Amino acid sequence: MGNQKISKGKNHFLTFIMAFQHMFAMLGATITVPLLTGMSTSLALISSGVGTIMFYFITKKKVPVYLGSSFAFLAVLTGFFEGGYSHEMMGKVAIGIVCTGLMYCLIAGLIKLIGSGFIKKLFPPVVVGSVIVCIGMGLAPSAVNNIGTGYVNWIIALSTLGTIIAVSSFGRGYFKMLPILMGFIVGYVVSCIFGVVNFDAIKNASWIIFEPVAFEEAFGFYKYLAFDLSTIIAIAPLAIVTFMEHIGDINANGAVCGKDYLKDPGLHRTVLGDGIATMCAGFLGGPPNTTYGENTGVIALTGNKNPNNIALAACLAIILGIFSKFGGLIGTMPGAVVGGASFILYGMIAGQGLKTFVDGKVNFTDNRNLIIAGVVLVIGLGGVHLAIGSVTISSVALATFVGIMLNLILPKAQKEEFADVNLAVSGINIDEKDKKNKN
Repeated sequence: MGNQKISKGKNHFLTFIMAFQHMFAMLGATITVPLLTGMSTSLALISSGVGTIMFYFITKKKVPVYLGSSFAFLAVLTGFFEGGYSHEMMGKVAIGIVCTGLMYCLIAGLIKLIGSGFIKKLFPPVVVGSVIVCIGMGLAPSAVNNIGTGYVNWIIALSTLGTIIAVSSFGRGYFKMLPILMGFIVGYVVSCIFGVVNFDAIKNASWIIFEPVAFEEAFGFYKYLAFDLSTIIAIAPLAIVTFMEHIGDINANGAVCGKDYLKDPGLHRTVLGDGIATMCAGFLGGPPNTTYGENTGVIALTGNKNPNNIALAACLAIILGIFSKFGGLIGTMPGAVVGGASFILYGMIAGQGLKTFVDGKVNFTDNRNLIIAGVVLVIGLGGVHLAIGSVTISSVALATFVGIMLNLILPKAQKEEFADVNLAVSGINIDEKDKKNKN
């Protein structure tokens, strides 16, 4: 009986550490959006945590996906706060974000009505694999940018990367499950040795967000909530763009976990979860939420697919947001550490895209598949995007859309053609094969 209690205690401790690891993985991207727009980092953390927990329950506790600040809205939000953050503008933006979440809910209802079978037909392995590669490799430049320049930054990044590789490859037992966390710890220690850690974020932060001054600063926008049609029109349609990214991320996560989440719990539930999470972000004053590939990379590296780890990571994010001093401590993490860890995380996502090709038995002797994969990869990795007024369609969303269209438009080759191609590649003369058939 005593051994069982010890075993349970170890399992709980491992779950907590795994959750802490997931929290670190999402942290850099989640706080970047509010930092660039002037919005509250504390509210961004709280919004991401609350949104992820809502997603967790809406998807029946089956999908290990974390939801954080969406970069798809960065351009439009930066435009609204170009003159600096103000509660007056945030009051309008908050309603726009809520309306974005409502659009997600409408899309989820439509999928529930027509079924996800039609959606799945739009995403054969050649499209899904190509988009997943784009997601992973599309994030790669941000890893390099986080590191920056200078040999010190690269020493920090490489120490983080080397630790992750060493723990993942040579670690034993529970220790092997914590490569990301160990990488962050070693990277942070090395950063302190080189004196590049700035502790001002801790000094300037209040203890908790509910202190009178801090609370007024965070939630003062409620006095100015307003339905501004131009703001809503600028923000809400981006739900169509992030829906494309959502499908790619869910497919990537399913490929890593070996499950079809479009079927169980269903695409309508994952989209609904994303929508409710974004609505929560609007009500809380945070940026719109979206599914995160960073945490999919953690799952691919550790092999731990338990959705409870993600839910606990969401709780930790809420705590960080409420206790601003702790959030400030996390905010001191140098970009070089995050960049070093991202080398592994983003690469693992791209690797899963290649695995999708293999598992789906994609035949690249078929020009149709080569065309689809080639065009999707060039658009997604080349940074091609479409700007319509203040709305920007990201390269991944555009690549996903083009992949769907090519899959629908291009005719499928007959099986007999594939057989002839395979025989030709094998060195067998097709005419000789015909003679044997006649005989």
